[in-house]
Amino acid sequence: MSRTSLVLGGLVALALAAGAAPAATAAPADDPGALIVGGHEATEQYDWMASLQRQGQHSCGASLIDAEWALTAAHCVQDVAPADLGLRIGSPDHTSGGEEAGVAEIVVHPDYATKSPNGDIALLKLDHAVSKEPVQLADASGEVGTESRIIGWGVTCPVRGCGEPPVRLQELDTRVVDDAQCSLSAIDGPTEICTGSQQVLLSNACFGDSGGPQLEGGPGNWRLTGVTSRLGSLVPVCGTAPSIYTDATAYRDWISQVAGV
Repeated sequence: MSRTSLVLGGLVALALAAGAAPAATAAPADDPGALIVGGHEATEQYDWMASLQRQGQHSCGASLIDAEWALTAAHCVQDVAPADLGLRIGSPDHTSGGEEAGVAEIVVHPDYATKSPNGDIALLKLDHAVSKEPVQLADASGEVGTESRIIGWGVTCPVRGCGEPPVRLQELDTRVVDDAQCSLSAIDGPTEICTGSQQVLLSNACFGDSGGPQLEGGPGNWRLTGVTSRLGSLVPVCGTAPSIYTDATAYRDWISQVAGV
């Protein structure tokens, strides 16, 4: 794989839990997913947060943006049939609660086929409408220094295969940082966000958060700006550098065309 494709999501959590050692050059669909390192259990209810699951096991994060549509990362749904996927929406526990829905259709942004890892965004059409309140897209992703938050499920240690993911949703306060801090991963400034932790060391997204949201605003007024994509450096240890998020606001027109949002 190219040096820029150390993505944070994937679909082999079961193999990792069984002790399988993934190759360093695994393709995006073979990576275990990103997890929040250095965060803590969610302090509030996120009704639109979804666990994207494959065969009943948490695989990636996703965000409900309409009663029938969810947003995630393209690499989370590569080489997967809709029938293999499901969503648990609005529960801080990815094993129970909330609303469940199947996936009727996967729509990957066309740029991902030619610009991977850029264009790392996908829409999932649910097999039925749900009642949970969707999250709204922000108008823009914000300037350098803009405070944000990331949420997701996964192990809280910083290297691949280092432990079991937590059942409870995790959160971490972050901020938009200069693109130069993600330059080793060939960040595309107009369509991606370089996202840094507000803590000093080993705090950021990691292997299991992929597809989950970056948020701006505050309780009762969160707006989605980004979708967890990949590590922002060549070092496969989470939290040693900022992470890269697909800028969902840059794809607003595409999202509207596909989902009518």
